[in-house]
Amino acid sequence: MLATIAGIGILAWWVGFFDPETCVPEAQQAGWTSCETIARERTIALWVLVSVTILGAVITLIRRPKKKR
Repeated sequence: MLATIAGIGILAWWVGFFDPETCVPEAQQAGWTSCETIARERTIALWVLVSVTILGAVITLIRRPKKKR
């Protein structure tokens, strides 16, 4: 279930509204996070979500009950 939720998080990240290429320095306000910091944090979040998805899928496959013959 956790892998499914993380997978949905990846989709949400993919369709996210923040595009660092269109973030201009003039739009930034003093005291707020910079465009580069936001882009870096989004990349970290993506890798965390991918890791959780893969870990959840592996755990699910390992803990799957084995069929009796």
